[in-house]
Amino acid sequence: PNHVGIIHMAMQLKELIERNSKFVTRMAAHKYGRAPTIKMSGHVDATFPYIELPLEYILPELLKNAVRATIENHPDDEESYLPPIHITIASNEVDFVIRISDRGKGIPHHLMRRVLEYNFTTASSSCMSEEESASDNGDDGVSTFSDMMEAVNPSPVGGPMHGFGFGLPTSRAYANYMGGSLKIHTMQGIGTDVYLRLKHINSQGGSFRI
Repeated sequence: PNHVGIIHMAMQLKELIERNSKFVTRMAAHKYGRAPTIKMSGHVDATFPYIELPLEYILPELLKNAVRATIENHPDDEESYLPPIHITIASNEVDFVIRISDRGKGIPHHLMRRVLEYNFTTASSSCMSEEESASDNGDDGVSTFSDMMEAVNPSPVGGPMHGFGFGLPTSRAYANYMGGSLKIHTMQGIGTDVYLRLKHINSQGGSFRI
């Protein structure tokens, strides 16, 4: 029902985000044994026509990064004490914005310029010293082999918490193709805000490309 081709004519953004949040939470619980709470606010009743497929790729990637950063940078905190991840929705006549805010200590200065490059991953860098991670993630063989084994032997809940550096750049490519943008703002020592902005199909700001 509710679909015309690939377009969901009454997509409920809150429901889509909740579905992907639960998916990532299950993945984190399987890998780490704990997961932060994910809270949502803003225009939570926003309903509009859109193509769900790109969001089904982008949202898990962004949420996995936020959840992993939160857990790995609070190694001694029990689940109930992990800082929550906040998702804010804003929708207007031109576009809609999803902001994902975590308190995972932020992205180090020396990695910021590379986080949107293909084939670059910050996986395990939070467990290294700055000197170790400065050498482009180490690529020490052991870590790479471990990542590869996790990717080809995914968890029962649906895959690894990180990959080989394709998630963020591919998400940005999706967003750009859909007439939007993906931007990252980080506060070193505090956390990171990711802004996903996408144009409405029936946007007053111009035509929509499929």
